[in-house]
Amino acid sequence: MIRRTLMMLFCLTVSASAVYAQDDVMDRIRLLEQQIQELKALKQQQAVTEVKMEHCMKAVARERFCSCVSEGLPREVSFEQYVHTLVTSRENLGYEAMPSEQKKVVDATVAVREKCIEKGFFK
Repeated sequence: MIRRTLMMLFCLTVSASAVYAQDDVMDRIRLLEQQIQELKALKQQQAVTEVKMEHCMKAVARERFCSCVSEGLPREVSFEQYVHTLVTSRENLGYEAMPSEQKKVVDATVAVREKCIEKGFFK
């Protein structure tokens, strides 16, 4: 009887350990999948930044300035949009009618230029 009870406890312990180990493996798999997605997003962002850098260098040919601009622009703003935003009046952009999120993007775009000019990256 005691032997049978001990055997049952042993089996339950082994079963519980197997379930715990399986949960641990699943947690690790989820973490790895999340890290893979984050790396893919980072790689994509780097590619977008490189394109912005190339376009800026074609137009401006100031490496430090272009690096500052391409890294500082909001993700969704291309170099062409950056130029358009800078050379177009707020009125012609329709700034006042924009949703607040879009206004933030426009403001951030203008602020990047000011930051990069202030740092002397255009010299």
